[in-house]
Amino acid sequence: LDHKERLAKMSVSYWRYQSAYTCSRALWQREAREEACARWASTTTTATSAPATASSGPTTVSTGPPSEAPRDPKVVVFGGSGFVGSAVCQAAVDLGLKVTSVSRGGRPSFASGADWASGVEWLRSDVENDEGQWREALEGATGVVSTLGAFGSNKFMYKVCGLYNIKVLHAAKEAGVERFSFISVHDFAFPGGWQAENFLLRGYFQGKRDAEAEMAKLFHERGVALRPGFVYGTRHAGNVNIPLGMIGAPMEAVINRLPRGLATIPIVGCAFVPPVRVESVGKAALMAVLDPEVAGGPMNVWDIQKY
Repeated sequence: LDHKERLAKMSVSYWRYQSAYTCSRALWQREAREEACARWASTTTTATSAPATASSGPTTVSTGPPSEAPRDPKVVVFGGSGFVGSAVCQAAVDLGLKVTSVSRGGRPSFASGADWASGVEWLRSDVENDEGQWREALEGATGVVSTLGAFGSNKFMYKVCGLYNIKVLHAAKEAGVERFSFISVHDFAFPGGWQAENFLLRGYFQGKRDAEAEMAKLFHERGVALRPGFVYGTRHAGNVNIPLGMIGAPMEAVINRLPRGLATIPIVGCAFVPPVRVESVGKAALMAVLDPEVAGGPMNVWDIQKY
């Protein structure tokens, strides 16, 4: 009996610790996101305000047109009804942003009873066929997040991971979108300068890399490519929920205790790339289009973990 009581007390203590840690982390993340939005608003105000000019006369002063108030941030998420895309949408709603999801399925069934889902504009549209419809959603957007990706034949994977993302990139640039982020894939180490796209899921990896290159050309330091490895959370396959966290969370905890350099070992290093929570990926992708202090270019899995 004493042994069982001690175990019960230990469980309660651990639960309290976890609850306090989760609450403090959530508060910290909330404050960080609010600070990022404030920085975004300040840069927008600076960019849209017209400076006053004074004439050389002693009493004549002329001013420019009244400055425009910065518009509220609007984020468009491509693939917003998917595993990662829904996490981006939820993070945006939690922050009080205007968010539009563009996907073929529209509002997902697993979000039917979720409070955050009512704060999303669910646009049922196909990147390949409904170009006019989803292009309208880009009007007035300050940031675009693309989570487009798929598995299948090499041709199909390259079309979705590469060509579709590139198409959205060009449309966002033409619409005057300020910042862009998209979900790429970790750069796994292989010997002899080989890359994963040389022999493994060629269409998937090559498509992501080509989209990264195009984003760098179009958005420069205002484009961010997130490079996670294994993303865990609760995946929804029809009416079935797959709790990937049962595998991913313990793996992440163990791998994070190991030297990071192990991940750079060719081939073997793939096993030492830590998994990352889907919530972290969603928040990182969102902050990449909100926070002007987020550096452009690739964002590795260790930086994603910070969110």
